[in-house]
Amino acid sequence: MTGVRRLLGYLLLLGVLALTWVAVRAGGAVPALLVPDPGRVARSLVTKVLLDPAALGLTVVRATAGTALGLAFGTALALAAHLLPILEPLTRAGGMIMRCVPVLALSPLIATLFGYGGPAALATATMMSFFPAFALVGAALGQVPPALADVIRVGGGGRGVVLRHVSVPVALPELVQAAKLTSCVGVLAALTAEFLTANDGLGALLARSQGLLDTATVWAILLTSLATSLLAYEVLDLAERRTRDRLSLHKN
Repeated sequence: MTGVRRLLGYLLLLGVLALTWVAVRAGGAVPALLVPDPGRVARSLVTKVLLDPAALGLTVVRATAGTALGLAFGTALALAAHLLPILEPLTRAGGMIMRCVPVLALSPLIATLFGYGGPAALATATMMSFFPAFALVGAALGQVPPALADVIRVGGGGRGVVLRHVSVPVALPELVQAAKLTSCVGVLAALTAEFLTANDGLGALLARSQGLLDTATVWAILLTSLATSLLAYEVLDLAERRTRDRLSLHKN
């Protein structure tokens, strides 16, 4: 029922936006250059976005790969801080610093270190995606019930057994939740890096369209980015609920 209600909410919002779009166009209060005709946006969406594998496909691949790397990096930092508490202040401080620095400010450094285009998009998505995994997985590992760990140790199990049979099942739903929370961020990060440094992908197409004052294509790209982010969020939201149900680790 949650998914159905959310879908109805999306459809209602889409209807309101469509009506607002038509009203703004009909009123003529905003120049047509800023609010293009919906038919032109639809044509650009099909011909310049959906049918161009070098645009949408590359951005989705880069966003997905960068998000996966960010989640893996964040999880590794959380595990390191859990297994070696002496590292916890260092990893947390480093994570907070990387999280707080604006990505636009880091773009020149990222391009210098990793290269322009695809590598920069991948690195940017990774940097913007790691912190939720680090924070959520780290918090979950810190809430492992001591009694469960003690039972395994009494039975002869070491730290590795505790990690595999207790810590990982506790942290897994939080990792999936981190993936859900970063699903939109990954697309935005890849799009931003492509806009600044790449010659391909949706970001590069957005930069070219903006330079040519092709507002219809700009709107088509923004709508595509929004739809892709929402789809990824809904898929991962379902995965999170299934994971929590399977492991019987429900939120209060």
